[in-house]
Formats: sequence, structure tokens, C-alpha cells
Amino acid sequence: MTKEIERKFLVKTMPNIDGLESFLYERYFLFRNENVEIRIQKKGEKYEFERKEKENNLSSNKQKFEISKEEFDKLKENSKESLVRKSYLLSKSPEISLKIYHGRFEGLKRIEVEFEDEISAKNFLLPNWFGEEITNTPLGKDSKLLDLTQEEFENLIK
Repeated sequence: MTKEIERKFLVKTMPNIDGLESFLYERYFLFRNENVEIRIQKKGEKYEFERKEKENNLSSNKQKFEISKEEFDKLKENSKESLVRKSYLLSKSPEISLKIYHGRFEGLKRIEVEFEDEISAKNFLLPNWFGEEITNTPLGKDSKLLDLTQEEFENLIK
């Protein structure tokens, strides 16, 4: 089990992503409630099964393992909810990635920052291109995004 400590932000000014490698994520939720998510995802040509349990507002515990394309395709049949986003790794320490959403959530550009510990997360100085923090909002959590109507989503990203 891995502990994930993360904060999320909207993008105020787009960083330069020219030349950066990107991964297309195709994510499907098999189960979700307030504290637990079970999901599968295709990341490039890699397939993963993941269980994520919320610990507090900054931390969660994650179990993730690779699955086959056949397992992914079969499990995908059990999901009615999915999203697609492109991910760019901008920095490794701390790990900062840019997520650009497509399809139903077109227009959402989210920055995710992963930290070694909660003290680092709380003391993180925001670069000037970061926008509003959305860590504990529907825009900051994929499983909560799915609960939004199109109108609610559009009002939140204005």
C-alpha cells in the first residue's frame, strides 16, 4: 500500500509543455463512495487496477497493480462512468503534473502536486502560474467530477 499526499490547483497561466511527453489516461470507476474508490485505467499502453482510500483532506492510501488488456476490457464493462485526460510531468521533486481533460470535462486543466509528507504539502509555495486550490472540491477529485451536471461543471470552471 502506498500513501499519497497531494494538493490540486486550477491553472492560472498555462506552462510551456512543448516537447514534454504526455500520457493519455482512460479511467473507469467500478465503485466509489465518500472514502473509497475502485477504478481501472489505461495509461498509454499500460493497464492498472487501483483501490484508493481517503485518510484525510491531503492523504490517501493506494493499492495499484498492473492488469492485462483483456482484464481491463472485461472490467470496463462493469463501469458506466469514465473520463479521459492527458497528463504531463512538469517536475519530479516535488512531483508536479498537469492534467488536461477531454470529452465531457473539456476545459478543465488541473495541476496535481505530490509530496513526501504532509508538512511539505502544507508549506508548499505556489508558483505564480498556479490558480485556485481545488484539492477538496469536485474539480479536484475525478470521482466527484462524475457527479456534476454539465451546467454545474461549466459554472465551476468559469
